[in-house]
Amino acid sequence: MELERQSLAVLQQFGRTYRAYAAAFEQRIGHPLPRWRILYALHGHAGPIAQKPLADRVGMDPGALTRQLKALQELGWVERNTSERDNRVTNVTLSDLGRGIVEQALPLRSSFLRDVLENVSETTMRNLSKGLEQLESGIAVAVQRTQQREKEEKADAADADAA
Repeated sequence: MELERQSLAVLQQFGRTYRAYAAAFEQRIGHPLPRWRILYALHGHAGPIAQKPLADRVGMDPGALTRQLKALQELGWVERNTSERDNRVTNVTLSDLGRGIVEQALPLRSSFLRDVLENVSETTMRNLSKGLEQLESGIAVAVQRTQQREKEEKADAADADAA
C-alpha cells in the first residue's frame, strides 16, 4: 500500500511539474507548448509534411493537431495544402512568417531551458529519463492489458448471446 501511495504522489508531482513547465514556457517564450511543438517540428523539417506524420512527430491527437494548424494558418504562420497525389492528405509547411517567429523564439527557448536545467545534473537527467521510459513502458503494458480484457469481455458477451 505504501508503494502505491508513493507512486501516486510521484505521478501527481509529474503532472504538477509539467503544468508548471508549460505555463512558464508560455510566459517566457510567448507560445503555448502545444503550438510551439508544432512550429518547432515544422521548422526542423525540410519541405511539406503530411498531417498524420506531423501528429506522430509531435505526439498529438490528429484532431487536436488540425485545430492548432487552423489557428496557425489564420495567423499566417503555416500553409496547408491538399496533396496533389491524394486529396485525403493535407500537407503542412511553415510559412516565411512562421519561420521568422520560430527563429525569433529559439534564443528565448534556449535561455529558458538553461535556466530550468541549471541545477539539474547530467546524472539526474539520465536517471529521470530512464525512469520516465520505464513509466511509459508500464503505461503501454497497462493499455495492452485493458484492450485485451475488453476484447475478451466482448468475445464472452458474443458467446453468451449466441448460446
